[in-house]
Amino acid sequence: MQKRLLLIILLSTFGTASAGTGPSFDRYFINKTMRLDYFHTGTHDHEIYSYDEIFQEPVWAGSKTMLLDTLNLGKYLFKVYDIKTNELIYSRGFCSLYGEWETTSEASKNIWRTFSESIRFPWPKNKVRITIGTRDKYNVFHEDWDYVIDPAFANIRKNVYFADMPVKKLINHGDPHTKVDIVILPDGYTKGEMKKFRKDAIKLLDLLFKTSPFKEKKTDFNVWAVEIPSKESGIDNPNAGKYVDNILSCSFNSFGSDRYVLTWNNKTIRKAAARAPYEHLYILFNDTKYGGGGIYNLYSTCTSDNRWSGYVFVHEFGHSFGGLGDEYYTSSVAYDGFYETGVEPWDPNVTALLNPDNVKWKDMMEPDTPVPTPWDKEAYDNKSNEYRKERRKLFQSGVSEAELNKQEDDYFEWVHAHLRKQKYWGKVGVFEGSGYVSKGFYRPYLDCQMFTKGNIGFDPVCAQAIVKVINMYNQ
Repeated sequence: MQKRLLLIILLSTFGTASAGTGPSFDRYFINKTMRLDYFHTGTHDHEIYSYDEIFQEPVWAGSKTMLLDTLNLGKYLFKVYDIKTNELIYSRGFCSLYGEWETTSEASKNIWRTFSESIRFPWPKNKVRITIGTRDKYNVFHEDWDYVIDPAFANIRKNVYFADMPVKKLINHGDPHTKVDIVILPDGYTKGEMKKFRKDAIKLLDLLFKTSPFKEKKTDFNVWAVEIPSKESGIDNPNAGKYVDNILSCSFNSFGSDRYVLTWNNKTIRKAAARAPYEHLYILFNDTKYGGGGIYNLYSTCTSDNRWSGYVFVHEFGHSFGGLGDEYYTSSVAYDGFYETGVEPWDPNVTALLNPDNVKWKDMMEPDTPVPTPWDKEAYDNKSNEYRKERRKLFQSGVSEAELNKQEDDYFEWVHAHLRKQKYWGKVGVFEGSGYVSKGFYRPYLDCQMFTKGNIGFDPVCAQAIVKVINMYNQ
C-alpha cells in the first residue's frame, strides 16, 4: 500500500510544478549572492534583531524563476522588497537556532542569549528592504525587523575565505540554477582524514538517494564537499568532559540533549560553504557516538561512524530540507512545549487536529478512514516505557555495547512488527502521538523515517512534502 501511494504521489507531483513565481530575475538581480548576517537576541518573551555584516558570495546557486516561497514552511519568513517599486522580489521560510532555543527551559527562566544568523538571496541591482517575520498562533507572519541595504555600500565584504581548501563535486547533474545544490562540510576530520570524509559522505549520500522520493529525484541534485580540516579528530562531548579543536565547533548535548548535535559557529560555516554553489547545508562530523540534528533551511548534522548513521543522515535531512517535524513522542528532548497547545503546527506531517473535518492531509486519506485513526497505542507506550527503564539499568550496570545493541534491536523489532499488525497499517490516517507529545498531536502514518529508528523510508505525506520542496528548487 505504501509503495503504491508513493508512486501515485511522485507521478502526480512531478507534473504539477509551478512554472515560476515572482518577478524577472534579470530585472532585479545579478548572478551573485548577498548574505546578510545579523544577531538574534532575547529570551522566551523578548526578541531583538540587530545588523552585523553583509557579504558578497561568488555565485547565486538558486533558481532564477522560483523567487517567491510558495511552501509556507518555517517559523520565520524573510522577504526582499525593491525600494524603488516596493515590489516583493524574493522570499524564503526558515527556522533558526534562536527559534529552537526559545522553547527551552533556559529561555523560560528569562536568561538572555544571542545567536548569529544569516539570510541569503540573489544580489540586488538596487536598494532593497529586508523584512523578517515570525508566525503567530494562527500561522500568520508578522514582521519583526526590517533593514535597508544599498548594494553599492562600501562596507560589504567580498573576501574569498578558505581559498586553498579543495572543493569536490560528489554528485553533478548540471546547472545549479535548475538543481538542488547541497554542500557537505566536515567537522572533526583532520587533514589526514579527508579521504575518510569523502568516503563517509559518499556512503551516506548513497543511502539517501536509495530512499524515496530522493531516489526518483536524484538527477535534480548536485552535491559538493568543501574539505576544511580540523586540528583534532572528533567533536565536543561535554557530558564526557571531551573538548576538541574542531573547525565548525559542533557539539553533543546541544540545548541539554545528549544526542543533539548543533553548532553556534555560523560565521565559519558560511565562509566555508561559500566556496561552492549551495542552497542547503549538511555537516558530517567525525565520531562514533549516536547523534545529529536538523533545522529547516539552516543545516543538518550527522555522526559518521555509528551503526545508526544512515538512519540519522536521512532523518535529519527530512528536517532541514523537507521541513518535516519529528513524529516520535516517547524519547526525551530538550524542549518545553515545542508545539503550543491549541495551535496547528506548520510542519506538513504533524497536526493538532483542531478541525477533524479538514485534516491537512485529507486529500491523501481514504474516505472511510476514521479520524482520529485507532491503533494499539497503549501497548506501544507500555513497551517503550519498559524498554527505556531496562536500558537505563543496563547502562548503569556497565554491560557491553553489544548487549545494549541487542536490547535495542529486540525493541525495534517488536515495534515494527507491532505497527504492521494494526488494522490501518499501510493507510494514511490521523494517529495520536507525535511531535514529542503523547496526547493531542497526531501523525499521518503508523511508521515513518520521522517516527522510529531504522531505514524505514518516508510515509506518503512526508514524501509529498519533500517532492514539493524539490520542485521549488529545480525550476
